Amino acid sequence: MKWKTDIKIQIMRFTELILLILLVNIIKPAIAQNQITWSLNECIHYALEHNLKQQQYLLNEQSSRVEAQQAKFNLLPTVSASSSAGLNLGRSIDEYTNDIVNTEYFNNSNSLSSRMTLFQGFIQQNRIAYAKFRLEAARWQKINQEDDLAFSILTAYYDVIYYKGLVGIAREQLDLSEQNLRKMEALIETGLKAKTDLAEMQATYEKEKLNLIQSENKLEEVKLRLGQEMNLPAGRLGSLQINTREAVVTSDLSVAADSLYESFVAHSPYVKIAEAELLASAKEVAITRGQFFPSIYLNASMNTGYYETYRDEDGRTISFSDQFDNNMSHYVGASISIPIFQKNQIRSQFRQAKLGKQQAKIQADIYKQAVYYELLNNSRELQALFSEYIQTEKQVEADELAYRVAQRKYDEGIIDVIELLSVKNRLTEAKSQQLSAQLQWEIKVRIVDFYKGVRFWE
Repeated sequence: MKWKTDIKIQIMRFTELILLILLVNIIKPAIAQNQITWSLNECIHYALEHNLKQQQYLLNEQSSRVEAQQAKFNLLPTVSASSSAGLNLGRSIDEYTNDIVNTEYFNNSNSLSSRMTLFQGFIQQNRIAYAKFRLEAARWQKINQEDDLAFSILTAYYDVIYYKGLVGIAREQLDLSEQNLRKMEALIETGLKAKTDLAEMQATYEKEKLNLIQSENKLEEVKLRLGQEMNLPAGRLGSLQINTREAVVTSDLSVAADSLYESFVAHSPYVKIAEAELLASAKEVAITRGQFFPSIYLNASMNTGYYETYRDEDGRTISFSDQFDNNMSHYVGASISIPIFQKNQIRSQFRQAKLGKQQAKIQADIYKQAVYYELLNNSRELQALFSEYIQTEKQVEADELAYRVAQRKYDEGIIDVIELLSVKNRLTEAKSQQLSAQLQWEIKVRIVDFYKGVRFWE
């Protein structure tokens, strides 16, 4: 019987092992999915698909496309049909004989009519062109929103990298302070250092602990802002991890702002929007001008009816089908509408449209000017940040050496704790400045590449 018990135990253990393997295979993909590391391009692509404002601009473009299609359909004639039926009671006029009768009778009338615009001062043609330019403006607005969203993600992404770097610097400085604090306590016990030095060291340690907490809180804040820009579900915000690969500063990438402006302005969505709106405003002027001209319309209609009082020689009511054919009438004609006086409304609208065109032209020039000076400033900042990064790199090397020297001098009793902490704080500030210059430089490189026509997220 013992061998049976051993077999049962082995089977139970084997079953537990199988269940454990299955459980691990189920949980592991979920954990891996929650801990995925996002690259910059992945964040941008996700935002382009899920950002609510981006979806709004997409709907605006679709709405403009519908308006452009409708402007073309407006060239077609209108066709309408109508039918009415009724029962006359009491004293009334017979609609067929025009006699006054005092009987109850049924009647029915049907009509089919059509109207076509032959001439309207080219208003319809200009409306087609106007809707076309409005669609073009909406399309460029969507592309411009994509660019704005990409740069918003870029800024938020590098904010996360920056504050993650600050957390690392703060933790590193806290570890150094903790080591110095333990060393100080040992030296005080041996009588080599005064307790006042311990107080200064303890105060610095607590301050750096606070700096670490503040940096960690700021890191969570910028991660939340990045998740908001991406429209990331709340359940995934806590596991948002990004690739913190360090930027590599290789050269100053000097650029000629004037030549770069000429190439960028040719495909800038920001400028294309203004140009499309300028063309649309010109067509709006033409539409308003068309209201000064007369409008000519072609009209056609068919009418028929059934009357219960319509009888034959024997006094019987003629059938519906016979009356439908017998009462059929046709009409074809033209009409003209000439604007003579409308309280000066058309003239005022025309003047307003011309002023709107002038405003659109000025707005286009403002956009171009803004693009030019923005490009000029970013080109300048690119070179300035390169010089700043090189200098901060030298500053960090010098401060690291100065801190090692200060630490040795303090251990030998040559300097006091205040001087040591001053050098240590200077090193922390230099590392923070180096990190800031490094990340800002990489951002500027991407911006200048964008001016060159490179959409870095594609």
